[in-house]
Parts: sequence; C-alpha cells; structure tokens
Amino acid sequence: MAEDDRQLILKCRDMQEQAYLALMRRYEGYIYRLCHSFAGNREDALDLTQETFIKVFASLDSYQLSRPFKPWLRRIAVNNCINFLQKQTASPLFLDQPMADGNLNLGDTIASGEDLFKEVEWQEIGRFLKEAIGKLPQAYGLLLVLRHQEGMSYQEIADETGVPLGTVKTHLFRARAALRRELAVYYGWEV
Repeated sequence: MAEDDRQLILKCRDMQEQAYLALMRRYEGYIYRLCHSFAGNREDALDLTQETFIKVFASLDSYQLSRPFKPWLRRIAVNNCINFLQKQTASPLFLDQPMADGNLNLGDTIASGEDLFKEVEWQEIGRFLKEAIGKLPQAYGLLLVLRHQEGMSYQEIADETGVPLGTVKTHLFRARAALRRELAVYYGWEV
C-alpha cells in the first residue's frame, strides 16, 4: 500500500531522500501540466516544475499536516507561475505545444487511420482559440486556465491568486466576453 502524503511529508522533514522522490513522483505530472498551461512551452514548464518542487521542499516545515497537501502544493505552483508571467513581456499563452506525457499529434493521427478531417478541424479550432486567449490580458488568460482547464471554483481561484472573489468573477466574465467576440469573428456569429 502506498504511503499517504502525511507520512511522506513527515519522512521528508526527517531528510529521507526516498520520501522526497516518492512525493515528487506522485505530483510531478500534475504540476508539470499545470505549469505548462501557464508557460505555454515545455522548457519553461520544466523549469517552473523544478522551481515549484524546490520551493515546496524548502517550505515543508511550514506546511500544516492537518490540511490537504495538494491544494497547498497547487498554491505554490500557481504563485510560481504568476511570478513567471509577471516577469515575461506580453507574450501569448500557447497551449498547443507538444506535451511530454505522450499526447498524440497530427502525424500519430494520420498513422492511426482516425478521421483526419475532424482532427485537422479540431487543431484549427484549437489554434484559433489559443490565439484568441493569447490576445487577452495575461490575468484573463490565467483565470480562464484555472477555471476551465483546472476546474477550480471561483473561491479557489480567489484564494490561489489573492484576487478578491468579485474581481475574479468580473475578470472571468470579461475574459469570456472577449473570447466570445473573437470567436464570433472566426465563426461569423452576431454578438
């Protein structure tokens, strides 16, 4: 039976290297995907993932064992990503970079014999959506990722980002409206 997070954290606090490795292995995929959704490319996502775990291990003594570990870990990762985005120039958020976890690409689809037209259509829609998100202010893109990709509640987003709940709701409303306007141009909708 696998050890629970609490046991691993106690062992990490006792400087047991295997516990560090086990804890990192348990969450590295999740943290990488989260960082990748913010950074938009593999290299920055790997750097952010590594920085997140360094910060986590350095802060384990301040972690309250009575609280769930994953939200605490996610908060550190999100804060790390926010700091990263603030240091960047106004670069768009790219979500279509190849993932290290082995997701299929167009070449794999062609080889598999799946419906190529649908795949190309989905890739085109995805490309346009990513471009539209990239045109939004970074704060809006960040909130869209947290809400719709990570599935976080408004309150969780407010807690993670330190932005007031009302502001989160307002920014998400504005971000969706801006995205809707961009999609209307693409699809020829009336807004």
